[in-house]
Amino acid sequence: MEVVIDPVTRLEGHHGVRLNVENGTVKEAKALATMFRGFERIVINRDVKDAPIILQRICGVCHNDHRLASLFAIENAAGLANEWGHGLPEAAVLLRNTIAALQYVFDHPVWAYALTGPDYCDALFKTGLVRFDPLVGQGVKEAVEAQRRLHQAMAYIGGKVPHIMTPVPGGVTLRIDEKVITRLISIVLDVKKWALGVGLGKTALEQTADVAGYIIDDVSKKLEDGKEIIPPNDPEIGRGLYDLVSLMLVMANRGIGDMGERTPTMLAYGFLTDVDGKLFFPSGFFNGNELEKFDYRKISEDVTHSYYSDDAGGDYVGSEDTRKLVPKYGKERAYTWAKAPRYGGKAAEVGPLARMVAKGFRDGWKVGDPLDLRKNLAGGRTASNALARNIARIQEELVMIEYLESLLLQLKEYAGKKAFLEYPDNVTGEGVGLREAPRGALGHWMRASGGKVENYQVIAPTTWNVSPRDSNGNPGPLEEALVGTPVTPDNQWDVIRVIHSFDLCLACTVHVFTRDGKKWNFIV
Repeated sequence: MEVVIDPVTRLEGHHGVRLNVENGTVKEAKALATMFRGFERIVINRDVKDAPIILQRICGVCHNDHRLASLFAIENAAGLANEWGHGLPEAAVLLRNTIAALQYVFDHPVWAYALTGPDYCDALFKTGLVRFDPLVGQGVKEAVEAQRRLHQAMAYIGGKVPHIMTPVPGGVTLRIDEKVITRLISIVLDVKKWALGVGLGKTALEQTADVAGYIIDDVSKKLEDGKEIIPPNDPEIGRGLYDLVSLMLVMANRGIGDMGERTPTMLAYGFLTDVDGKLFFPSGFFNGNELEKFDYRKISEDVTHSYYSDDAGGDYVGSEDTRKLVPKYGKERAYTWAKAPRYGGKAAEVGPLARMVAKGFRDGWKVGDPLDLRKNLAGGRTASNALARNIARIQEELVMIEYLESLLLQLKEYAGKKAFLEYPDNVTGEGVGLREAPRGALGHWMRASGGKVENYQVIAPTTWNVSPRDSNGNPGPLEEALVGTPVTPDNQWDVIRVIHSFDLCLACTVHVFTRDGKKWNFIV
């Protein structure tokens, strides 16, 4: 039986899957990127300073990441900074990092309440998770308000949201003052009270460690008694944290840890340079046993199964010719508009799990696997399955709240200081911009001549995760993870849950077809 689910996401992005189902389980999966992007072609022959403004529009969800990655690339080409933005004025580095941290802190709850939470909500599955019921759940409403407040904070330093404006070639136009810093701190502390509870004088991880046991016991008792899972009216217990722990326990109880398994190869570019050049999230390639040193020159793109001319790929993404990105819809063996990125020839999963694994190897598992949640609930610290991905995203939210607080305290030292360098005219050279969007590793590669863009390549995070088979027949991460997932004509929800564990970056009604043409519609 062939099952096609299209679209599979609840947010931006055009993506589906085609499944070969035998005896009630997925035997083979193909990930279908259903729209041609082509943004790289738009910037060819334009002023290099136009690239960040145009390419920022690739995504309306992670609306600062492409701008900042593009800025890194053109600044790297001009010799102002390295591939991660180190080399710019310290105030610029801190302001850009603050923008990024604000986005992480609001993006992960949006994932929980709007993108994945409905897969487990009480309205559809009688799980007790009434706060995750789409649109009407009180948790959803609170998360939207938290996002609004954090957007407000980002607008104070980004100019507007979405599509911030103050980061420019050479730094940031804003000279931050103490009034703005005070407003930022006030907003973040208010959101933290909702997310984690009061916890005076405690870091996010310390507060979580103090209350996690109580939350787990309380949620477990309500699950056992079949009651609605609602947080207590206690200022010490963050309503956001209570919800996320509830969601995690319901996921575990439904056996999600036994689904979405794949070979644990993972890639992290590294992210958030400090003023000394150290990355808060380290880079590295996890080969299943150890973390290898990262070398972006090992990144290639295969187009064997992609709707592009055969010479649109290459051995190193930075050497690919954008002009050869010629659509070839209907090409033999092709089934997707996504290319197949590979690291040293291997498929690699990107996202919070990859980042937390890399951080654990470098900084220790206290921060790489907070509270040992993946070790105890998801089959191991480096296991790659649906539950592990979901837990890692929750853990990363805690780490990023703590990081954001530390940044805001540092900003006071840079009030009123210049935050940019003059960007030179007529830049000629090659540049690379590397960072981590919430959904994973994001890279921009460009070549400039006389101040004009001569070549440009982008690999977005979801491209890694939904990549098709390569020339050797090796599947992409999502394709591999879907194999073995149970599915019947009456229930495709476990497939959806595995897909959403990757947090792909739309949807309303899913259409499912079998070989005999029978069709099912169900809301996701």
